[in-house]
Amino acid sequence: MKYLLATFIAASLVFAMPIGQAVAGSGHSHGHSHEKISSEEAVKRASNAISKLSNAKKIDTSWTGIAADEVKKKTFSKGPEWVVIFKNANIKDPSKQTLYLFISLYGDILGANYTGE
Repeated sequence: MKYLLATFIAASLVFAMPIGQAVAGSGHSHGHSHEKISSEEAVKRASNAISKLSNAKKIDTSWTGIAADEVKKKTFSKGPEWVVIFKNANIKDPSKQTLYLFISLYGDILGANYTGE
C-alpha cells in the first residue's frame, strides 16, 4: 500500500507540472530553468510542491508550513538530483513522518515518496 501511495504522489507531481508549462505558452515563464539551481532554490521549489500536494489533499494538511530538515545532492541511475527531506512529527504513522522530494538539478519536480529511494 505504501508503494501505491508513493507512486500516486510521484505521478501527481510529474503530471501536474506539464499542464502549467503548456498554459504558459511561448514567451512566458513556465517554471523551469535552463541553468542549475542552488540547494536553497531546491528547498523553495520542494516547499511549494508540498503546499500544492497538501491543498490538493494528496498529503496530510499538516505538511503545509513544515520547514525542510535536510537537502542533499544524491546520484541515482539517471544522474544527480536534489533530495529535499521534510519531517513531520504530527503524522501518526512513523513510516510516513519523513517525506522526500526529488528535484532535477535544473529545478523540475521529479517525484516524492516516503522511502527516499
